Amino acid sequence: MKTMHMLMMPMVLSGGLSTAVMADDGSLSPGELESLLATAGEHGVTHYDDIAIDDGNRLEVEGWRDDGWQLDLDMLIRDGSLVHEKRRQDTTPDWSLNGEELRQALDNARDAGMQRFAELDVDEQGHVDIEGYDAQNEEIDIRLERNGLTVTGVEHD
Repeated sequence: MKTMHMLMMPMVLSGGLSTAVMADDGSLSPGELESLLATAGEHGVTHYDDIAIDDGNRLEVEGWRDDGWQLDLDMLIRDGSLVHEKRRQDTTPDWSLNGEELRQALDNARDAGMQRFAELDVDEQGHVDIEGYDAQNEEIDIRLERNGLTVTGVEHD
């Protein structure tokens, strides 16, 4: 399982997730993802390491709280309800993304052509990999450098 650092994202939910419709490809629109990340923030996630859709109906978020506790959350995509939470005492690594950095990475991925989100992974070597779908509903993989969050590669599958 990939490690994920999560940061609290200060967002206001506008309406419930129950009306959100996930695409058949197991991806999320930017608004759906933002709502689910806001819910993760309500559970204390402040630094992110890994975000992925699991079994097509759950979002798994791995990261840390401000006090260093590592969190692994599984939430239902349809309404954001918590299905599973795992915690362990740890130290938040420097390479994790805080909420502002996460938003910037996702914005940069959208600017590079990603329309729908599928997965994000941050690694200790300073890379951020984001997978999703472009406007033609084709898979797109975007790599960013951790420092500056600049796009260093775009691959269409």
